[in-house]
Amino acid sequence: MSVKICTGAYMLSDQNGVGLRRNWFVGVVAQAFLTSTKDGKIDRAPDPVTMIDGDLTWFNNSPDPVHITVQVHRAPRIIVTTNPIEVVLHDAWSFDVGENPTADYPSVIQDTMGGKFQIDRDSVAADQLQFAKYFLEADDCQVPVTVGEVPAGESLHFRYLCAVQTPGVWTQATEFEPRYEASAYWTRLLAIARPVGSL
Repeated sequence: MSVKICTGAYMLSDQNGVGLRRNWFVGVVAQAFLTSTKDGKIDRAPDPVTMIDGDLTWFNNSPDPVHITVQVHRAPRIIVTTNPIEVVLHDAWSFDVGENPTADYPSVIQDTMGGKFQIDRDSVAADQLQFAKYFLEADDCQVPVTVGEVPAGESLHFRYLCAVQTPGVWTQATEFEPRYEASAYWTRLLAIARPVGSL
């Protein structure tokens, strides 16, 4: 016959002895790998056009609340544009916690990369544009997003969006072949859990 002793939160007491429950240790509890659907040539986009769209869900089936941080890991990105067109990639995310959570659609631009190389002023006269191509490469990056506490028996819903946009003037040159490209490749979402009150 085994006797269980009194234990605190995140503790185990059974016939094997006393120890820590698995949710005491920091670790990845869920992940999602999202890929781009529109890499390559782009056209005029006064409004953002979705390149990557996806979500991550996780259910806390432990008896204790857990603190969650979602790591947004983005691949290296490439943008190519021709004078005087500007090309940008927008990133946004949202999340919700509850019994049946539904995160809002990410519509706020939270992080943007892009560029424009202008060697003459914007003009509607395509035959007067000077030739220039702009190549912008960005390293991969990781952004931690603090979700906070997810109570026992509740879930997390995390949504992510990457969109491409060409704000400003769009002028097609006639004297040379223009090139407009954008590549976001992929984004990995990692839900990292730790005990509430630790760290």
